[in-house]
Amino acid sequence: MNEKALDETSPLYLSGALLDGWYAPSLRGDGNTGLGRWSEADIYQFLKSGRNRHAVVFGSMTAYNNSTQFMVDDDLKAIARYLKSLPGDPDRDGAPWKYEQTPGGVLAMGERSKFPGAQTFMARCSACHGQDGRGQGPWIPPLAGSASSMAKENASSINVTLSGSGRVVASGVPDAYRMPSCRNQLSDREIADVLTFVRTSWGNRGVR
Repeated sequence: MNEKALDETSPLYLSGALLDGWYAPSLRGDGNTGLGRWSEADIYQFLKSGRNRHAVVFGSMTAYNNSTQFMVDDDLKAIARYLKSLPGDPDRDGAPWKYEQTPGGVLAMGERSKFPGAQTFMARCSACHGQDGRGQGPWIPPLAGSASSMAKENASSINVTLSGSGRVVASGVPDAYRMPSCRNQLSDREIADVLTFVRTSWGNRGVR
């Protein structure tokens, strides 16, 4: 059993955990590593279509979305309302995330070599996720403030970079966007550097 608790009487219930090589984020009202910045409508949209302005399904969650999208709307909305009723834990979650602009000099062409990971980010990631880390929601998720970039556990960040993600299928139609695998494109050092860059930029605190 992977449950830390069995019902909402415990603050550990649905508070996130490492599972099958992926980090399942908190489903509570944690603003940094959970659903605190998501509305009920955001949760409903995520369960229904596999994406919203905050995130896109990847890893093992992709398979779950293939099930939840077929649930009736009333049930999905009830799940969203229930999850929003679960409070977060500020002591566990930390100070609320606030967007911070990455200094322009870090990403300037002549300066990138001084900042490990910045060159790789600009070459491999910025076209989709943006130099500002805000993504192109709901199609391409933001890296700025994302739960995987804020959590101390880095398994999801590593796995999705190595293996990429499958296409999200909604209403029987696979979308045109997917995270490509970088396993054979980048060295271990480059992957470590670019993930450190992402997890420490735009106010992210995944590396503490």
